Amino acid sequence: MTKFFFGNWVTRCYLFAVGVSAAVLIGAQLATGDHGPSFAGIYLIGLTAPVSVIFAPIALLGDGWLAIAILWLSVVTGMLLNTLLINTIVGEAGRFRSRRA
Repeated sequence: MTKFFFGNWVTRCYLFAVGVSAAVLIGAQLATGDHGPSFAGIYLIGLTAPVSVIFAPIALLGDGWLAIAILWLSVVTGMLLNTLLINTIVGEAGRFRSRRA
């Protein structure tokens, strides 16, 4: 499982960016006391697109705990899907590079 998440530097950079934007969103929510999605959530939604973009309008239109749960679940799902895609693309490029050598 560790190799899946931290197997190459591209995945590490992506997960670092998602983690920083999630920390900024949580920090902004704690600092202001407003627990609804804010402008910092746009960065998080953009980094975890396309899955989170599909469900983000539902989360941003609603109010309450369900909207927040939908937002975070779509972000986590998008992060996992993008991590899988990045690992697949980088793995195939590595195999192609080793065949040419």
